[in-house]
Amino acid sequence: MKRLFSLIVFLTVCVFPVQTRANDLQALPIVLKEKATVTDEYIRLGDLFTGLDEAADKKTVAPAPALGKEAVLTGEWLRKLANANKIGWEPDNDKVSVIVRRKADEVSKNDVLKVIVKELEAQGMPENAELTFQKGSFPVLVPVNSVWLLEPVSAEYTPTRRQFEAKLRLNVDAEKTKELVFAGKVTVFVSVPVAAGDLKTGRIITTDDVLMKRVAQENVRTADIVKKEDLIGKEVKKALKSGQQIDKNDVRAQIMVAKGKIVTLNFTKGGIMLSAQGKALENGGLGDVVRVMNAQSKSVVQGIVTGPETVSVHTSGSKPQGRKTW
Repeated sequence: MKRLFSLIVFLTVCVFPVQTRANDLQALPIVLKEKATVTDEYIRLGDLFTGLDEAADKKTVAPAPALGKEAVLTGEWLRKLANANKIGWEPDNDKVSVIVRRKADEVSKNDVLKVIVKELEAQGMPENAELTFQKGSFPVLVPVNSVWLLEPVSAEYTPTRRQFEAKLRLNVDAEKTKELVFAGKVTVFVSVPVAAGDLKTGRIITTDDVLMKRVAQENVRTADIVKKEDLIGKEVKKALKSGQQIDKNDVRAQIMVAKGKIVTLNFTKGGIMLSAQGKALENGGLGDVVRVMNAQSKSVVQGIVTGPETVSVHTSGSKPQGRKTW
């Protein structure tokens, strides 16, 4: 009998409070959310209110905003919605509202570029080109967690006008398709050497004196572009400012034979080399062809600068194969 009494007391203390707490939870007030985020095409009651039962929570009440957009639901609209669905809620004032935003995934600009560039390069667009979009908007949005695919429809590259146009098809979840149109400008870039700092006349250029800069091809004369390695060891003909492009007319081979100075003439004939003195009639760097007057015969010969104050002359009758100073 005592055991039965103890069991009744235990159930009274332990079980009934649990049931009371459960009833309290069911009686929680309906509360309006300040903001709501939806991921599909519809707004549901549970997106707007807390404290609803499961059935009401999932009930569809309105279309969702467009992908990535927001909609403002006014207090009056929400009051009518609550009344129609027998929800015990009233707005506190006329300023009550809910902002509903539809979440979306992005098809990145880089993804779009990859498809368009591949098509334009097949039509001859240089690989070192960049596209500037003047038609078509970003970001391109798709539903959350959807499977999408971009396919080219058409593409046109006009090199004379430096323009492009492309149409793409966006397939979403293998069901919905959308045509995207893009157009804009094509800019071809080239790398040009520029002065890393101020370079004075007569300076011999080193690796640290030259930087490579990427510039639009339309702003430079392609014929004047030189490689960085071809500048090393050259002499600056005229002062250059920091950041100024260096072209072939700004430098020359380092002067090893100076005009009006005495040089050594080396004559080679039949495997025998003879030396004489001469007077340089023009400046010349290593490998340059210069005119020199023989000090003894007063005859003028052409030779190749092979070292400081040294000119080699081949007497086989053929003209020396060298280069002219830049």
